[in-house]
Amino acid sequence: METARKQFEDIVYQGMKSYGLDELSSKLLAVLYSEPDPLTLEELSAKTGYSFSAVSATMKLLSRITLADKTKKAGSKKLYFSVQRDLLTMIINAAKIKNEAFVNPALKSLPAIIEKCQKSKTDDSEAMLKLIGEYYQQMVALDLIFKNLSEFTENIQKGMSKG
Repeated sequence: METARKQFEDIVYQGMKSYGLDELSSKLLAVLYSEPDPLTLEELSAKTGYSFSAVSATMKLLSRITLADKTKKAGSKKLYFSVQRDLLTMIINAAKIKNEAFVNPALKSLPAIIEKCQKSKTDDSEAMLKLIGEYYQQMVALDLIFKNLSEFTENIQKGMSKG
């Protein structure tokens, strides 16, 4: 069984790496994904071979970006970590955070910047307006892609829960 667990962890690890995560984050998520119960920082450190402080800092980040869940058990001061096992939800949540931090602010700010450029009479205003306009159109497209991806994923999840 230990060989199957290691092979499974390797597959999850490679998937997380391909998602753009660093080695430690990928390793921690792979270990958490293959464990049925939440693990403490000490357990994660022992299972990965990384220092407690490195594991602690990385788990804080993974919790903040919603790739890992942090809980406390009654009567314990220790933090326990688990991972969202629904990969569709995990990826959508990560995309939602990026959309809220990157796309939405651009969509709010760019129209006013475009208007300023349109009113400007400087030599480079036309070129700048073109650049900003193209960037704005890309943000509109990304927002639409995200909304469609979210809806599509929700429909798949509903279909999976029926089956």
